[in-house]
Amino acid sequence: MTLEEVVLEALAKVKANDILVYNTKERSPFYDQMILCSVSSERQATAAISYLKEGAALNGYDIRGIEGAETAWVLVDLNDVIVSIFTKEEREHFALEKIYMDVPVKKIEE
Repeated sequence: MTLEEVVLEALAKVKANDILVYNTKERSPFYDQMILCSVSSERQATAAISYLKEGAALNGYDIRGIEGAETAWVLVDLNDVIVSIFTKEEREHFALEKIYMDVPVKKIEE
């Protein structure tokens, strides 16, 4: 499985929504993709972290770090892929989509 597939599978298991996959290869020297999603609660975000850890381990990927566990915005660094898991309110507040307006994006249908 590709790293993107591992992430999307984990997010599907917790029924994350409004998933966007940004191709940041041309924009950032540090990561190739930024994946944003929304969850309804911090508990759902915690479950997503567990599935991400499990999927990464099963497929030979390393998690470099997790920031904000048990908060309204969790960032998971999977080296080439950064995953941001937001509650709806937190996502609206930070509006990262505005920062990445000029970056190629793929919307994942639920």
